[in-house]
Amino acid sequence: PGPSATARGAGKIQFTGFRKKEKKALREMLLKLDCVFKYRNCTHLIAKKLCKSEKFLAACAAGKWILTKEYIINSAESGRWLDETTYEWGYKIEKDTHYSPQMQSAPKRWRKELENSCAPGAFHRWKVILAVKEGYERVAPIRR
Repeated sequence: PGPSATARGAGKIQFTGFRKKEKKALREMLLKLDCVFKYRNCTHLIAKKLCKSEKFLAACAAGKWILTKEYIINSAESGRWLDETTYEWGYKIEKDTHYSPQMQSAPKRWRKELENSCAPGAFHRWKVILAVKEGYERVAPIRR
């Protein structure tokens, strides 16, 4: 494999699951490296833990790198972006966790699947109809 997006200096980083203080510390480490903080079109999601949040699932479905915070810490200590492979959620499957092996491997599995298929996302070409009552107040997130 060629150099990663972050290794080429084009990393667009997004965080999920961190408290303000920890996120601030990670951002300060990123100042040592070439990157951009982005909400949309990120290349890398740094996740505190495996979860089923909208950000996590969207990044997974888009085949983005979903990495542990150690990726940021170790890259900052090295003064350069490291290879993502060993920091990816799903690189190691843990036994003493309430997450199934299938859930743990999802980020890596989907990234590889989309990389090999060249599809732009897990749900490419899907057409979905959601039956929602008229006036449903929580329809805005569904329309995204």
